[in-house]
Amino acid sequence: MTEVKKKEPTTLATLKELISRNREFDIIDLFSDMHPADIAELIDELDEEDRLHLFSLLDVDKASDVILELSDSSREQIIEDLSNEKLTDIIEEMESDDRADIIAELSDDQAKAVLDAIEPAESEEVKELLSYPEDTAGGIMQSELVSVSRTATINDAFQAVASAKDEIENINNIFVVDEEERLVGTVPLQSLITTRRFTPVVDVIDRDIPSVPVDMDQEEVARLFNKYDLVSVGVVDSENRLLGRITIDDIMDTVQEETSEDIYRIAGLGHDDTIFNKTIDSVKKRLPWLYLNLLTALTSVLVIGFFEDTIKLMVALVFFMPVIAGLGGNAGGQTLALIIRGIALGEVTFENAKRVLARQIAVGATNGIAVGLVIALIAYFWKGIPILGLVIGLAMIISVFAGTMVGVLIPLALKRLRLDPALGSNILLTAFTDAFGFLSYLTLATVFMKLLM
Repeated sequence: MTEVKKKEPTTLATLKELISRNREFDIIDLFSDMHPADIAELIDELDEEDRLHLFSLLDVDKASDVILELSDSSREQIIEDLSNEKLTDIIEEMESDDRADIIAELSDDQAKAVLDAIEPAESEEVKELLSYPEDTAGGIMQSELVSVSRTATINDAFQAVASAKDEIENINNIFVVDEEERLVGTVPLQSLITTRRFTPVVDVIDRDIPSVPVDMDQEEVARLFNKYDLVSVGVVDSENRLLGRITIDDIMDTVQEETSEDIYRIAGLGHDDTIFNKTIDSVKKRLPWLYLNLLTALTSVLVIGFFEDTIKLMVALVFFMPVIAGLGGNAGGQTLALIIRGIALGEVTFENAKRVLARQIAVGATNGIAVGLVIALIAYFWKGIPILGLVIGLAMIISVFAGTMVGVLIPLALKRLRLDPALGSNILLTAFTDAFGFLSYLTLATVFMKLLM
């Protein structure tokens, strides 16, 4: 008889068992070898009353890493319940960019208490970082970096890295500056290992590593990281003075944030809406968009109502109305996704918009004809009414063509108005494709019925 192996309990199940038995020392031991992200994932899975208790068991150093990995709702709850003293101790362990991000989430009273309690130099550093818009290079940079004078040697740079190893994590590049702190260039860490010790650092500057202005949009910074395969980049002011650096982990957070924001906005959600939000908060965020959707949907109702007499003469028209609207919306949605992505990646600009539009119009016309012929034959053989097949076929061609075209125009129009191209674009697209699809379908039906019946 085959022996069935007992399934090992999951870490979450083990943690819940330890909580139920109040085994705090065992919980601390469980957390001791775990990565902060894994600990945060476990805390997110717990009930609200258990989150703070478990978080309080972490030492300050680990707590400073874990709090950054928590979901927004868990972090908000824990921050509200922590004392200002404990919160200050945790924040002091963070790097400058993370410190600024957390303080930006605090209430005014909490933020003031923390800024007053931390070291004056760190407080001024945070205030400076918070002065930059959060979606710019300055908003995501950190002040900690390793820099050397342009007159330094490789040995000097090596010593600078050794001195900073306990204060700065993830040292990838050494920045070379002149006497006025203007950035001269960047030396990859690898060069310190492979170059002779007394070689001037200016001789091994990597000219392929760019710097970014402090006011550059974070999406553009992310594109530079992707284009040049960067792991770290210097941030400079208008006079090329070195202000800080951006590392790849900052960019990964930025990409996730921007992607989530676009997905939310396409669906008509706020960027801070999550499945863990309080019911009333989620309702307040979503209901206005549903009202807008209701208003646009009523447009389709009015269109259909206008052609009530036509529908009475040929009831079979009703059967295919969802197909007309659905295919037009689907074709538009495909194009919309491509255009929003293209705009986000810098592939679609106003300079090449005409070429993009022409290409998508050709795609829409081709797809419309291909789908229109199929649905026309289906309608004819199903209902045996030639005029019905003709009307549906033509309406499908128009609907798919128009949906594809509008899928290009909506995000470009929003960008021209200096709005996020993803902002409610799906709602606008659906409203247009439904209303226009029904209008073209029922107008063609009215015209052909008068001519042929």
